[in-house]
Amino acid sequence: MIEWKANHLWYYDDSFRCFGVDIGQRMTVIRLADGGLLVHNPCELTESLKSQIDALGIVRCVTTANHTIHQSLSDWWLTYSDAYFYSAPDLAAKRSDIGFDGELTSKSSPLWRNQLYQTVLRGNNQREDVVFCDPESQTLVIGESIMLLSGGSVLRQLVGKSSGCHTHVRVPFYEKYRVTDIKLLRRSLQEILTWPFDHILPIHGDPIQGDGKKKLAAAYSWVLNH
Repeated sequence: MIEWKANHLWYYDDSFRCFGVDIGQRMTVIRLADGGLLVHNPCELTESLKSQIDALGIVRCVTTANHTIHQSLSDWWLTYSDAYFYSAPDLAAKRSDIGFDGELTSKSSPLWRNQLYQTVLRGNNQREDVVFCDPESQTLVIGESIMLLSGGSVLRQLVGKSSGCHTHVRVPFYEKYRVTDIKLLRRSLQEILTWPFDHILPIHGDPIQGDGKKKLAAAYSWVLNH
């Protein structure tokens, strides 16, 4: 677990393979006002990770980023049965074995209302990502739609170059092809860009420190300037 904001926000990087190369998958943990923890995009729940999580506090909520990343959810559901579980759009239908307490939309849950900003990145009919903003750490927690692969192994950097995400934060080329409604996507981005953030924690790739709004707008210039 890496502490991003002292006693408030942490992230954990797990493995995730893209084109056969490990580009990483990020779980984010945020402490809520009542002291409980919100775990976003849960990764494999090892004994070591469980010990680290439990040392931080009580898991109050578990949220999912989209309907494609859910492979480790069963272990969290069995281990933290008292927590509230919220599905990303379309995930509840796929994972009927999980008793979700609700579906994440563009309206914040009462459990973190007035603490976190929340919306769904629209415009992609194959996968809609849930996006959070934590104003205390000025951090945007976004899904798989943007990426930066500037370091790591030679193969990892090669994936970054081939997807257009090596030297700058960008939308991977394959994500651009999945956009079906550019107006809906622009509307989501315009909302997000009003939020108070300076840093970005995407699901995959490197953490993005500083100039978050500028970098997000540049990554989506082909949408915002359309």
